[in-house]
Amino acid sequence: MKLIDFDEIFNRAMERELAKHAGERTEEEWESAIAEAYASFGRTVLPKLGKTPVQYFAEMSDQELCETLKEYILQDVPVPDFLSEELASRGAFPELLALLKETDEELVLYALNALGPARPALPRYAEMLADEAYDEHVKDHLAELLKERADEVADAMLALAGTENAPYALEVLSKVKARDGRVFDVLLSAFKGADEEELPLYAGYLASYGDERALPVLLAEIEREEIGFVAFQELKYAIEALGGEYEKERDFSSDEAYKKIMAATAGADIFGRAKK
Repeated sequence: MKLIDFDEIFNRAMERELAKHAGERTEEEWESAIAEAYASFGRTVLPKLGKTPVQYFAEMSDQELCETLKEYILQDVPVPDFLSEELASRGAFPELLALLKETDEELVLYALNALGPARPALPRYAEMLADEAYDEHVKDHLAELLKERADEVADAMLALAGTENAPYALEVLSKVKARDGRVFDVLLSAFKGADEEELPLYAGYLASYGDERALPVLLAEIEREEIGFVAFQELKYAIEALGGEYEKERDFSSDEAYKKIMAATAGADIFGRAKK
C-alpha cells in the first residue's frame, strides 16, 4: 500500500512559513499557530488528492481505516492525527476492537487512544492487564482507562489482586465508588503488607477509595517512630482525606528525603511553610 505522508507535506509548508516569519512570534505563539495551521491543513483540498486529508480518511471503510493504520506503523510513516481522529469518532467498531488482539505496542496504543474507556472494550482491557505479552507502557494506559469505569470492572480487578499485576488492579480498585467489602479488604491488605517505599502509594489508594474504616490502621502506622518523611506526609493526607486528623509534631531533620526537599525549597516544606 502506497501511503501519503500528510505530516511531511504539512511540515514542508510550515518550514517555509517559519523561515519567512521566524522572528515575528514567540515560541509559545508559534506552537499555537502551528496547531491551528495543522487543523486548517486537514480541511484544505490537496490538488493531487482532490480532497482534504480529513475527507480522505472519512471516506474509508472501518476495515480500510484499520489496515491503513497498520501500514503507517509497518512502513514507519508518521500516523496523521486525521486518521487517529477518524478512528476515535467511529466508536468501538469490530475492526478497531480486533486491534486489541495485536501485540505491537505502537498499534495497540493507537487502538487504546481511539477506543478510550468504551464499554465494549472493557473485558479485553482486563484480559490485557493480565497478559504478559504487554509491557508497562500498555498496562499503565490500560489502568488509566479502566479507572474511568472502575465499578464495572471491579470483579475482574479483584481477580488480579493476588497476581503480579496487582499494582495495576489496586490502582483501578481505588477508584471504585460503591462500598464493597472485598475492595476495601484488598486495599487495606495491600497497605498493611507494603514496605516503606510503597506506603505512600497504598495510603493514597485508601484515601482515594474513601472508606473511613481505614483510619485506625492509618493512625497506627503514622505513629511509628521510624516512619520516613515522604510516607508520613502521604499518611497525614490520607487521614485528613478520610475525615481524621493528626496534629502531633514530628522531627524529620535527619531524614534524607526531608533534607533534600528543604534544600530544594529554600527552607520551606513541601506546602510552602517556613521551616521551624
